[in-house]
Parts: sequence; structure tokens; C-alpha cells
Amino acid sequence: MRNKILVLGYFGYGTTQFDGQTIKTRNVYELLKLKSNDSEDILYFDTYQFKESVFFLLKMISSILRCNKLVYIPAHNNLKYLFPLIYTICKLKRIEILYIVVGGWLAEYLGNKKLHVFLLSGIRGIFSQSDQLSLKLKDQYHFKNVITFPNFRIHSFFYYLKSDHSHFKIVYMARINRMKGIDSVFRLAKYISETPFLTKPIVIHFYGPIDKSDEDYFFKQVDKSDIITYHGVLPPEIIHETLAEYDLLVLPTRFYTEGFPGTILDAYISSVPVVVTKWKYATEFVDHGKTGLIVPFENGEKDFIDSVMRLYFNQDLLSTMRKNVYERSKQYSSDYAWSILEKYIS
Repeated sequence: MRNKILVLGYFGYGTTQFDGQTIKTRNVYELLKLKSNDSEDILYFDTYQFKESVFFLLKMISSILRCNKLVYIPAHNNLKYLFPLIYTICKLKRIEILYIVVGGWLAEYLGNKKLHVFLLSGIRGIFSQSDQLSLKLKDQYHFKNVITFPNFRIHSFFYYLKSDHSHFKIVYMARINRMKGIDSVFRLAKYISETPFLTKPIVIHFYGPIDKSDEDYFFKQVDKSDIITYHGVLPPEIIHETLAEYDLLVLPTRFYTEGFPGTILDAYISSVPVVVTKWKYATEFVDHGKTGLIVPFENGEKDFIDSVMRLYFNQDLLSTMRKNVYERSKQYSSDYAWSILEKYIS
């Protein structure tokens, strides 16, 4: 019998949505197709279709019944409402479930969901993005099926030095809303604009999809600044060569339960150091002083600005960090990801 694998998650095909959830879902699917003996055995179901019609629920069930293994990559609502049904179908048909976790929210989310804890304990594997989250899931819920499966990228980019040295270039590449810290970046821009006698001009460029709730605020702030530019959403095929032209990436996120933000991984691949807030798992992915600088999660506004300016004035440290982050990126290669996943796919 042929081993058919279904990837079930929010691919967002046919939409402009491009975030951590869609990127991880698509990357896992592409990795499976790349490594499979027959790519036709790798199927997918895009849960975006539920927005078009509830009848796609029947299509989802039909897709599940056609597979031997289910690679399940849910967001919150999918896990909450659909997982019990999916689990029941898979249990009856003896289909293994591999749950790929996106983000760092699962431990807190399961706090009062005894049914979900019970069901998750019975699947083939829970693939967590971080060692710290894996440990918490094991300790708090006594799961024996947790595997650390770091974020990864399929790419062919090679390290090189940026070509434009006329400006100090700062980049923000993530979903654009205040919870991701865009207001902190605007305050950084204001500080820079009011600082005299800088030896090299500083510019800040934004990339990413804009949340509707913050769209007016964002463009008003952009219009007020003479050093900020918005460049839309970067196509995946040019992310790394584009980021490589920047000196520094900033992510002052206020999402405490971030997992391993893909924007940091993309920065590492592009040899760009980072300045980030200390979200729950920050120290697992950012080596303070080596691959970037970490500022306090709460009341860290001054530290954030000071850290950016520290790297602006210390080019030797920045240069050393550029080499460090590229070396660190090798820990998150697609080959390493496959070495973990293939044991459960074969």
C-alpha cells in the first residue's frame, strides 16, 4: 500500500495572507514533496477554504480518508473546534497524526482543555518549535510524544557582505500591527531624526502584510517620518537577497508566547543581526551579544533604542554578529528538519 501523506493547515493559497502560519505550513508541504519518492503521494488541504463554504468540511474529511498519515498544522480555532473530529476519524481509520506546532502558545492554551490534552496524548507526535516549549509540555501535561522540531527554510542563499554602505539600513519584516511593536520602531525613528551629527544616515524599511486595525495608524506614522519607507510584502523567492542588504533587523514584539519567529530565521540566513524584546523563548534563539541584542519585554523602550544605536556606533561588533548569525542559521536547515521528520514519515 502506498504511503499517502496529507498536510492539513492554513496554506492561504489564493489570498494575500503571508505570515508565520502560512509560511510554516507551505514549507512543511514543500519539504515533504522534495524528500518524497513520489510527490503525488503528498496531498494537501487548505483550511482557508472553510471561509468560502462549510461544505468544504466534507472535502476535508474525504481528504483525510485518502491518507495514511496526517501532518496537522492548525491555528487556534482549528485545534479547538476541528481537532476532536479529526482525531476521531484518524483513530477509527488508524491514520497517524503528526501535529506541527506553530508559535509558542500551546502550553498556555491547553490549560483548561482536558479533552484536548487527552486526545493529543494519543497521537503519533507533537512537534514543538523550541526546547523550552517541549519541556513545558512534557512537565505540565506529561506528554510522552513531544519532539522538538525547529523552524526551517528551504533555500539556496549563500552569505555575502552587503553592497550598499552609504546608509545604515534597519529593517522590520513581519505582520504590521502594534502587538508586533511597530510603535516602538516609530519611536526609534523619531529619536534618530532628532539626533544631530550622525556619521552615516539611517533609514528604516518596513515589509509585511498590514493588519486592517492598524492600517490608518501605520500610514500616518510613515507619512510623518522622513527616514521610514514601506515596501509591501516581500515575495519568498527574494527575501534573503533583499534582507542581506540591511545592517540590522528589529522585532520589538509584544507577543510573549512567540515561538521562533520566521523573520529572525530569515535574518540569520541573510547574515543580519537582530534587536528583539525578551519574549518567552527569546534566549533560546537569540544569543545576546553574539547574534543580536535582547531588551526587556516590559518597559524596554529606552533599551531598544540604546541597543540599536550601540550597533550603529560599533561596526566591529556588528560585523562579528553578521558572521555569527549566518553560522547559527545552519542549525535550522531543511536537511536538519528532515532528519527529524523522516523518522515519523517513513
